[in-house]
Amino acid sequence: VLVLPQAGAGAEDLLVRCFSNTTNVEFDVLSPEAIDAYVASGEPFGKAGSYGIQGIAGSFVRSIEGCYFNVVGFPLHKFSSEVVTLIKEGKIKLS
Repeated sequence: VLVLPQAGAGAEDLLVRCFSNTTNVEFDVLSPEAIDAYVASGEPFGKAGSYGIQGIAGSFVRSIEGCYFNVVGFPLHKFSSEVVTLIKEGKIKLS
């Protein structure tokens, strides 16, 4: 969700743009030993999906279809595209 205040408007006049982005990540088949070692490393804790593609678990990834930044946690390209669309629609003014 992208939420922006409107120039000269009150708090109730926010510009809200909702969007989503899907990325498919395929893991290799992992041995029980590899899984145990990964869990023992402590890396999976505190992460959505229990892995970070930019860490040890990246070595388990066979393929990715979609936006890498979406997997990391912020769909940078989609966000930027939405901002450009808002500019073209005249909803965001550049000075």
